[in-house]
Amino acid sequence: MTAPATETRRERQRRELVAEILASARRQLEEGGAGSVSWRGIARDVGMNPASLYTYFASLDDLYTALLIDSANGLADATRSAAAAASAELDDPLERIVRIAVAYRAWAVAHPHQYNLLFTDLIPGYEAPAGGPTVEAQGRIFGPFSEAFGGSGDAPDPELAVRLLGSLHGHVALEINHHFDWTGVDLEAVFDRTIRELVGPLLDAVRGSHR
Repeated sequence: MTAPATETRRERQRRELVAEILASARRQLEEGGAGSVSWRGIARDVGMNPASLYTYFASLDDLYTALLIDSANGLADATRSAAAAASAELDDPLERIVRIAVAYRAWAVAHPHQYNLLFTDLIPGYEAPAGGPTVEAQGRIFGPFSEAFGGSGDAPDPELAVRLLGSLHGHVALEINHHFDWTGVDLEAVFDRTIRELVGPLLDAVRGSHR
């Protein structure tokens, strides 16, 4: 959380405490998944009475929303950093998209519980705000893929996007949840090959539609 240009001492203390609470929740998430995030555990971790947490987050649902945004921003930073580097270094759209996809997978492998929170976990009783900040945050994740396809920023055909993102997410979700452990194959190499084999024809289809 970035500090405003000007803030009072009270505002600074509040911002720092909100960041500490969120960091505690993220640690619990990383250690045991969404089900391990505990209001009382966070309060104990930051040295507060559980009731005092309501001063900073109205409910556990609000904290989950903050965690979702935090996780989405982490993954978005990874894809956008990869896209920026690829744009500066690579002319081939295929190689740019592969670079972004590799960054996407690498972040998920390094942060499996955060990835599952975004795309897999169902939190009992929780529903993200409709059309709210979590939607915007997830849009930042996939924007670089659309931009790499369109060149000028045009989005690819929705069907093409579904095919790419479905394959991307399917591999990553299965890998980080250990459903490929039995294979004994080099999953990074398989992922790279799969993305290349899928993206090439999709790029051709996008180019054809622009003629």
